[in-house]
Amino acid sequence: MPDPAAPPPPAVSVCIPAFRAEKHLAATLASVAAQDFPDWELVVTEDGSRDRTEAIVRAFAATIPQPVRYTRHEVNRGLPATRNTGFAATTAPVLALLDADDLWTPDHLASGLAALGDPAAPAAVWSPCEIFDDATGAVIGRRDLNPADRERIPEALHAGRFVAQPSGVLFTRTLLDRVGPFDPGLPICNDVDFWIRILRAGLPFRCTGRTTLRYRKHPGAMSRRSADLIAELGRVHYKHRSWRAAPAALRRARVRGLFLNAARIHAGPRPLRRSRPLRALRALLNALVLPLLIR
Repeated sequence: MPDPAAPPPPAVSVCIPAFRAEKHLAATLASVAAQDFPDWELVVTEDGSRDRTEAIVRAFAATIPQPVRYTRHEVNRGLPATRNTGFAATTAPVLALLDADDLWTPDHLASGLAALGDPAAPAAVWSPCEIFDDATGAVIGRRDLNPADRERIPEALHAGRFVAQPSGVLFTRTLLDRVGPFDPGLPICNDVDFWIRILRAGLPFRCTGRTTLRYRKHPGAMSRRSADLIAELGRVHYKHRSWRAAPAALRRARVRGLFLNAARIHAGPRPLRRSRPLRALRALLNALVLPLLIR
């Protein structure tokens, strides 16, 4: 039975996964402390790294009245497993995602909770974001949807126009119970898989209408990781190939285009890098074969 003398849980749990996060974590935590809405708790989960993350979190906890918990994996288990571990340590009816190098504006939680509505109902919200360069701090872009696409997110997602940054997303615990945790089998694009599962379940995924996330863009152009990301995104769309929220031709084109792009990056020359012919061939075969299986 609950302890009647125990304080009620906070309204929202802020969940930060951390891996070698010491460079930017203090600034990220400061943006949490600056929230206009004060009824939150913080859970930071370190994924097997051994830097100053724990010391930064404990020093931060000493400066604020809100509850702060630090948990860790002794060995690296990947981002989706780290998010899921963080969720298990929370107590609030609403969960707010935040990566260890991104920043919130002070109204992020307040606007997200207002857009979310009933904290007991299964629902999620996302906020547009501005993108800033890690090296210079300059704003270099923005991610949002036009009003028409906000009313047809499944089609925009299949077309590649909808990109919700995890750090801009809040959702209720009842939604997590309904759609399940992040998929550890998708180390890179687990967020897109989670968004699709929300939409396939017919649950609300609303826009807050306010740009309250500052997404940090790290330097670097095309890399091996970008090719792996694109190929895994193709896997996610193929996994959900039976979702008929978009025309079959669009679903086929999305899978084909992603795998072709991954094959091109894996095969192409890069300064100081070797090509990856086997991965390029695998991606090319996926581009040729998998779209034929989408009806």
